[in-house]
Parts: sequence; C-alpha cells; structure tokens
Amino acid sequence: MLDVVRWLHPGDLADIGHQQIYRALGALHHRGEPIDQLTVLWETQRRDALSDGTLDAERVLRICDPLSFSGVAEYFGEQVVQASLVRTAAASARQAGALADDKSLAPGRLISYALHALGPLDEVQRRLRAASGTEPAPRTGTVLAVGPPQARIDAARSRSRPHSSVASAPTATAAPHALALDRATHRSPS
Repeated sequence: MLDVVRWLHPGDLADIGHQQIYRALGALHHRGEPIDQLTVLWETQRRDALSDGTLDAERVLRICDPLSFSGVAEYFGEQVVQASLVRTAAASARQAGALADDKSLAPGRLISYALHALGPLDEVQRRLRAASGTEPAPRTGTVLAVGPPQARIDAARSRSRPHSSVASAPTATAAPHALALDRATHRSPS
C-alpha cells in the first residue's frame, strides 16, 4: 500500500465495490492497522458499504483472499491506472465533441472549455507516469525563478529613468504632497 497509495485513487477503479474496498484498505493503511481479510471486512462494514448493497461479506472476503491474489500490487495498480486513463480520455473526448457541436460557443470559449475538459486526463497521465516511474525529471539549466531575468529588469529601468532634460516632470522619488501641490498650482481658475 505504501507505494500504491501515492498514485492510485479510488476513482481509478471502475467497479464501485472495488472502490469501497480500496478506500477501506487506504483507511487501514493510514491508521497503521493490520490489513487482512477480517480487518478489511470490518472497515467496509464500518463504512456502510455492506448495508447499501454495494458489497456483501462473501465478495469482500473473496477479493481480499491472499491465495486468489498473486503478483505485485504495483503492477496491478499500474494496469488499473492505464484503464482509468483510457476511460478518462474517452470521457474527455465525448465532452470536447459535445462542446464542438454547440454552435453557440465562440471559438475562444470553445477552446477554453475543451482545455478544461482535458484537465482530468492530464492528472491521470501524471499519476500513470508516477506509477511507471517515468515521471520526467526537472530540466537542468533552466531558470526556475518567477519573473524576468535581471538583465531585462535593468534594461527596463534604464529606459524609464528620468532624464535631466525633462526638468518639469515629477520624479518617482518626489513626495506625494509635492505632487499634489504641483497639481494645485497648475489648475486653471474656475
């Protein structure tokens, strides 16, 4: 669970019963409790997954049977995220197609809505890369600081500095009351 819980979300599982069991597994893991058939059954019952008919005790015990599950959890989790990626891509494509059919949307708004529809797809792709270990490393040699480089800042400041030939223009260092006084002397009499 320690490796899988970072990138596998309950919504990745197509079956609602499997989602409930995964939530129970995650809760047990979070609380540091042992994870076995009985504690998973107890947690699903505590979460009312048995009373609403989503699951029954036999199904929970069958899914959590260690003899029926052989393999690496990371591999199966990656398969689940890949299937979730396909479902999410199909849903995003349907949504973008419906937006394209809407004749009342202007092109700019259509693009904005379509990009918004693709947002969940980006999130699932990011988690799939994390699951498969292919998350791209940050690029080296690039400036990660926010804002323009210092050379551009200095060039802009040199162009905006007041020149000595413009003596009547107030400078940025002038006191605010001096600017107000200057405006008052230049008003026309009313």
